[in-house]
Amino acid sequence: MRSTIEFRRWRVVGQSLAFFALVSCGGGSSAPPTPGSKVFIVDAGNHSIASAVNPILSPSTTSLRDRVVAGSNTGLGVPSGIPSVSSIPSIALDGEKDRLFVATQNGGALVFDNSGFIDGNAPYSRRITASATLGGSGTRVVNFLYIALDTAHDVLYSMDPLGDLHVFSNASTQNGATTPDRTITPDLGTNTFLASVGVAIDVPRDMLYVALVHDAGSSIIVFNNASTTSATTPIAPNRTLNFPAGVGSFFLDDAHDRLYVAPFGGKVLVFDNASTLSGPPVPDRTIDLNFVVGDIQLYIFVDASRDKLYAVGSILGTCDVGVTSVIDNASTVDGVNIMGIVFSECVNDVRLSAVAVKP
Repeated sequence: MRSTIEFRRWRVVGQSLAFFALVSCGGGSSAPPTPGSKVFIVDAGNHSIASAVNPILSPSTTSLRDRVVAGSNTGLGVPSGIPSVSSIPSIALDGEKDRLFVATQNGGALVFDNSGFIDGNAPYSRRITASATLGGSGTRVVNFLYIALDTAHDVLYSMDPLGDLHVFSNASTQNGATTPDRTITPDLGTNTFLASVGVAIDVPRDMLYVALVHDAGSSIIVFNNASTTSATTPIAPNRTLNFPAGVGSFFLDDAHDRLYVAPFGGKVLVFDNASTLSGPPVPDRTIDLNFVVGDIQLYIFVDASRDKLYAVGSILGTCDVGVTSVIDNASTVDGVNIMGIVFSECVNDVRLSAVAVKP
């Protein structure tokens, strides 16, 4: 990936969104800025994590890549084969301690201390690997697919491709091979599990949210007593939210009891009073970003401290385009053709798969 970026503005005919393109071009690189980065965006296709210093974005912002972590020392892998979001499927950020957790599936979970300042071919600080015994299936390697972090209690939650949840205490000091402190296997009743989608923790209410796909559609299931629940035999959730249209990703704003769901197609559904929902929930608001390509999949993050919604995804074509949309007033915005700051950059084999922002 080339390191110098040229600023260019695109306007899409018939749309109210302005696209601000960051197009790679040749040239040298400048020294990284002194302040630490606050915005982290994963390009799984290129096995890299880009970060930006300023989270208060505006049309005059010319780069979201003040720093780029990539290379053989990082543990993120090197581009090869068919690019996929699955190479780095998720991240979890402890903003207060400036620590970034990165899921790499069977390669374990990487931990980067001083994450706001890592750049280039920087080595990871620690790697967490684990094995777990599940019911009658024996012992197997823990696949770190989707992760979530309870920073208040220093606990890492990991969801594997088979839908099992693995819980690790003392997450900030975990290093090397270990075993989960707890394991949770969801019981879907008569439905057959098909795929994992994500996991989130409601710390104030001690609830665990798990998104998955089954043979009857997509659901977000919720377990009470997240901090103590443990069962290697299947356990039924306390609540189930059903989404016939499918869930591609989601974000839980536990401070405001608000759930953001990104189904396939470029929209974000917003549900207030998330801790009381069940069945097929009706969104209180719909944020329609009205992307030109309707089948773009968004991976979302809400910066509650600044009331901003970050959505990243990729449009695949002759030039793969990574798209980052930043929407103000995330807690109240509603409707179609939502105005926002939208960055798009043409990068070979880009697959944006996760985003996180420090308060």
